[in-house]
Amino acid sequence: MSKAIDRRTALGLTAGALSAPFVATSGFAQTYPARPVTCIVPFGAGGSTDVIGRIVCEQLSQRLGQSFVIENRAGAGGNVGVAALARAPADGYTIGMTTISTHGINPNLFGDRLPFKPMDDFEFIGLSSSQPNFLCIHPSIPATNLQELIAYLKANPGKENFGSSGIGTSIHLSAELFMQLTGTRMTHVPFRSSAALVQALITGEVKLSFDNFTSPFPHYKAGTIRGIGVTSATRAAIAPEIPPLNDTLPGFDITSWNGFLAPKGTPKEIVDLLERTQMALLRDPTVVKRFEEMGAAAIPSTGAQMRQKAVSEIAQFKTIIEKGDIKLQN
Repeated sequence: MSKAIDRRTALGLTAGALSAPFVATSGFAQTYPARPVTCIVPFGAGGSTDVIGRIVCEQLSQRLGQSFVIENRAGAGGNVGVAALARAPADGYTIGMTTISTHGINPNLFGDRLPFKPMDDFEFIGLSSSQPNFLCIHPSIPATNLQELIAYLKANPGKENFGSSGIGTSIHLSAELFMQLTGTRMTHVPFRSSAALVQALITGEVKLSFDNFTSPFPHYKAGTIRGIGVTSATRAAIAPEIPPLNDTLPGFDITSWNGFLAPKGTPKEIVDLLERTQMALLRDPTVVKRFEEMGAAAIPSTGAQMRQKAVSEIAQFKTIIEKGDIKLQN
């Protein structure tokens, strides 16, 4: 019997190979994903990171034909969940999220106490979203724009306070950078949650905050608090009428971001598949719109771009934290 393969048969085999499910190499005989994948979210259910994670995992499930199941592992500013991800088997069946906290701020705050190595313990899959913080003030402050706010704070050094959802959060450090760039002084009042912070701002317990859009935005729209600026270099789609602080304070650019990681050693074929799939879903107009409704922007990126983002963020926050002499409370 002839072993020759005619042209039509060869083309058919090639087409079949291209359409076949992804098969991981490096010892993997089964298709990937062949069973449900766990996605560790290092913050509690209902927060912006959790919501973004659920949107992305829903899309990954649809596109890869297998369940991507959220597991919330909150604690220590995200460190608990990210440390659990670092210790997980590197087989592609546990992935997880990281944020500006765990791969930007916390390496500077925790130092040797950080329970993972941010650049060495992971394979970077890609960024998913970014969200600027929203500078809001209590209406008792006589300012309607950034220039008036800066002039008022300079004329009243140390008189006013600002709130945050905790020491070392991007909300706290946005205010620290603001004071460093403007030469103003305010007292920091940390709260346990963004919800508590917004209530304190509404009542006037604190007079200023740099919160993400999710909590203060409805109150800004209702007129109970006043919006002054956003911390991103460009305007936010959810509130295009609000100018970036960067227009007045060049170099001011802090955005809360998140992205996806896998444990170090996860096969490259799996990481590449997840990277490609996430980049594609983040360009889906439906996903983009869902993010924008939260005040966030979809930011499809490669894993290499995400790694570089983390390197840059760690360096930026090192400067802010050292200049502000910011330390965690014992």
